[in-house]
Amino acid sequence: MNIKKGITIVMTSVLAGSIAMPALSVSAQADTTTSTVSTVASTESTATTKAKVDKLTAEQEKRLVSVAGFDNVKQFTGFYANLRRAVANGNKEAVANRISYPLVINSNNKKRSILNQSQFIKEYNTIMTAKVKKALANQRLDKLFIRDMGVMIGDGEIWIAPMNNKPGIYAINQ
Repeated sequence: MNIKKGITIVMTSVLAGSIAMPALSVSAQADTTTSTVSTVASTESTATTKAKVDKLTAEQEKRLVSVAGFDNVKQFTGFYANLRRAVANGNKEAVANRISYPLVINSNNKKRSILNQSQFIKEYNTIMTAKVKKALANQRLDKLFIRDMGVMIGDGEIWIAPMNNKPGIYAINQ
């Protein structure tokens, strides 16, 4: 590497570090190291990413109503938030209340139906696999796939659509 290019890289690094410094506390500013600057930059990046997680795009909001058939955006977002909370807390009854029966389960190229809440609760642990739970937990609202068949969570692990004027999970793909 030539000296001029090396100086440019160092100066750019110093400038980037000085821009990140206002985010540090006064005590942290006294002990500024590259790892501290990296940590702050990483934290700021994470905060920016998290802000997007719970925000639908304007196009998605439009498609939830005009394509997927929800009455309004809040009908879906309220359902979705409650579903995520219920699954995270392992509340089988609350999850069972968010199913449109019969629920179609696709697993290992086999298709079966869950006919009612009691069957769902009984088979909860085999239906709500780690893969299905992870897909729901990691789903970002701004990355939802919305079409005429409803809203896809993850890579199709969960499908949600309005059924009889009420949102519900109608298919789970394990």
